[in-house]
Amino acid sequence: MDEVYYELYGEYVSLRELGASTLICSVFAMLFYFTAPLVANALGLQATGIAITLGAVGAAVGFAISAFVARVKRTVVEV
Repeated sequence: MDEVYYELYGEYVSLRELGASTLICSVFAMLFYFTAPLVANALGLQATGIAITLGAVGAAVGFAISAFVARVKRTVVEV
């Protein structure tokens, strides 16, 4: 069955890959966010500010993993 692509901000994405990427980023962001108190206690810091920072780091890690999961749909033609 052919995959249906949708235009999103000028790029073409499939709903399956968009959903998988969203899930991966969300899981890593929540995982890093909820383990922040353990990391803060190990470093001897308060967990108030480090939780948001680690949540953002987790989202960035999820984005990096998602970049390898999603296929490139753009064709670049050199003129």
